[in-house]
Amino acid sequence: MILAHRWFSAAVVATLALGIGVNTMVFTLVDAVLLKPVSVPGGSRLVVISHRNLTLGDGSMRLSLPALRDYRAQASSLEAIEATTGEDAVLSEHGNPPQSYAMQRATAGIFEMLHIPPVLGRSFLPGDDKPGAAPVLLLGYDVWKDRYGSSPAVIGRVVRLNEKPATIIGVMPEGFKFPFNSEMWMPLTPTPELEKRDNRALEVFAMLKPGVGSLQAGIELNAIARRLAVQYPKTDKDLTVRVETFHQRYNGGSVRVIFLLMLAAVGFVLLIACANVANMMLSRALGRQREMSIRTALGASRWRVIRQLLIESVLLSVLGGVLGLGLAMLGAHWFDLSTRIIRPYWIDFHMDYSVFGYFAGLCIVTGLLFGIAPALQSSRVELNEVLKEGARSVGKHRGGWFPAVLVVFQFALTLVLLSGAGIFVHSLLQGLSANRSVPANQLMTARIEFPDNRYKDTDARQHFYDQLLPRIQALPGVAHVAIASSLPGLGSGRREIEIEHAAIDTKTKHPQAEFIVQSPGYFDAIHLPLLLGRDFNDTDGTAGHKAAVVTRDSAGHFWPNQNAIGKRFRFYDDDNKPGEWVTVIGVAANLIQDVNEKDPKPLLFVPFRQEGWNGMSLVVQSTVDPTAGVRAAVQNLDQDLPLRDVSMLTEAVEHRQWFLQVITKVFLAFALIALLMASVGLYAVIAHATGSRTQEIGVRMALGANTGNIMLLVMKRGLWQIAAGLALGLAAAVPVSRLMASLPIGVSPSDPTVFLVVAAVLATVGLAACWLPARRAAALDPVKAIRYE
Repeated sequence: MILAHRWFSAAVVATLALGIGVNTMVFTLVDAVLLKPVSVPGGSRLVVISHRNLTLGDGSMRLSLPALRDYRAQASSLEAIEATTGEDAVLSEHGNPPQSYAMQRATAGIFEMLHIPPVLGRSFLPGDDKPGAAPVLLLGYDVWKDRYGSSPAVIGRVVRLNEKPATIIGVMPEGFKFPFNSEMWMPLTPTPELEKRDNRALEVFAMLKPGVGSLQAGIELNAIARRLAVQYPKTDKDLTVRVETFHQRYNGGSVRVIFLLMLAAVGFVLLIACANVANMMLSRALGRQREMSIRTALGASRWRVIRQLLIESVLLSVLGGVLGLGLAMLGAHWFDLSTRIIRPYWIDFHMDYSVFGYFAGLCIVTGLLFGIAPALQSSRVELNEVLKEGARSVGKHRGGWFPAVLVVFQFALTLVLLSGAGIFVHSLLQGLSANRSVPANQLMTARIEFPDNRYKDTDARQHFYDQLLPRIQALPGVAHVAIASSLPGLGSGRREIEIEHAAIDTKTKHPQAEFIVQSPGYFDAIHLPLLLGRDFNDTDGTAGHKAAVVTRDSAGHFWPNQNAIGKRFRFYDDDNKPGEWVTVIGVAANLIQDVNEKDPKPLLFVPFRQEGWNGMSLVVQSTVDPTAGVRAAVQNLDQDLPLRDVSMLTEAVEHRQWFLQVITKVFLAFALIALLMASVGLYAVIAHATGSRTQEIGVRMALGANTGNIMLLVMKRGLWQIAAGLALGLAAAVPVSRLMASLPIGVSPSDPTVFLVVAAVLATVGLAACWLPARRAAALDPVKAIRYE
């Protein structure tokens, strides 16, 4: 049958290739993110150990250094237990500009536990993490390659790390960045601060002994924790131990939901593909009734006929699967490239035996799924009726109700997928179109973070900026320069505030507000107009001159129907203590400060002299790329101070929404595939039903039916299928949209407009699929139609 009907078989194989391909692709992603162990020797035994205080309802907490020593000394279920703590470190030396890298301070045995030796030099020795030991440094492969040109002579070189000398002792293998995209490693040396039991600063990892499971290790460690609670009641009371795999610890919660949601989406695509192919096979089954009747007349049992048809279905499924496997590899490779910059290094989107096992099972199950109904239909034959030569079918609807139900099912699932993709697209467009007045493509940004030992207070930092900003302003092409704690679209600080003379309810918390710390000239740099009042000057923020600018919405929120100029408020710190009263000196236009924030708070601006944050962002509006000049200006003032996160504001905002962009593209592709399949499926059903009624249509036309009558006759069957599919789809899409809106990736709450647009698109496509066969039927020649067999 496959070779005899090549074009039919090709259509089936292409449909199945899409369904099986996207499913295999997404399972590859799910396998990498949720199932596959970390790619180190014994990775399936590598676990993360954390504390949890059940009485306080706290989430997972890190461990202290004394607690690490206690578990190491007393646990028998662990082969090894080590720890790390992360920080940003500045690497500098003569002849190389200072550069910031992600660094981990790790206990000396961590690389031995992971069985990962350096490719050059040596790893940590047991004495490297002792107090008083000479500082040593392990480089990541990329740092060695990019900064030192892969030179073996780097071993033994003394460099400055956070302005202190350290000796490079080794280079780790390419791709190794344990535990979180780390670029350098130093030994974790005990300090008086780390020796405190309540200083839970360490991320703890352990290798289970062979044959020991996470549950068994957790029971033992919790028994140790109970003993420590008795021994140290002030710090360890009510602490329990949680033993988790890497995926459970770092890819749980919303990450798990997102990837399972993707798996459900492609499951819908596969079901739509199966429904489509099942309809095609049912149509083909009606054409093969005479063949099946002859086989039955020659003695073939019904089971033998069903078995033959199922074998044909599974063979078609396997052929589609082979083609789909190629599509899956391409899709997984695209996803790998799209997420490489930001994802943890140990997530590897490559197919393994689990994926191929899933693929093989999927091909067989898919073949059985779409083949069972046509097989049952074909095997149930009326010999006398079918074998009569010239049997007529005037007025008889072949195929029954099942194909129509499959079309309704396809349209309902397609609407759910299109609604999900529409919500993602709507949210992404909202973020990318935010703050249209801000010239993001002209704003170069870079962060500066001062070492605390040399810039201890606001005055020292202000003195640096007082020298830096005029030098940058003098660069060619620079129109405006300023500093801000965070730039438009990239987030903000948040504190509780108290409005002067406002009624205070002691039962509720103070209202919260978002705030930005900035220098004078920031509003000019981002083109944010002041509607009332003035910008900051050099005296704002000094003693007795605490000032703020609020947005128009913030002014209306805190002081409705009043002029906000001259009004006062004060911040509350983390200890719930009020600060000085702050006077509003200006009202600015509205600004979206965080493109991922679903429930933004009122936005305030305060001067740098008032807050004096350490980490600040430079914002430079320029007609040419000012990066080299800005870097030189910083280096001339402080040769050990690096520029961090250098980019244009456009790139920074896009980077903040990178995951939403990737997921939007994925879901949109799935939805378009589903839309194509559903429309083709509806067209095929209507076209086949129309073909089976050719004689009836000819008779009606001979009796006087006009073109409109015939088109309505043909289309009304498809119209009720579309209506039923839309109704069921909308009922399912609403709860799915609520689930998506709960994800922390910047998805906005569902907008009814999205559902209306999606329903309209799907209805339009469905109408077109109905109109084509209806138009063909209306153009039939009645004489030829009546003679049609």
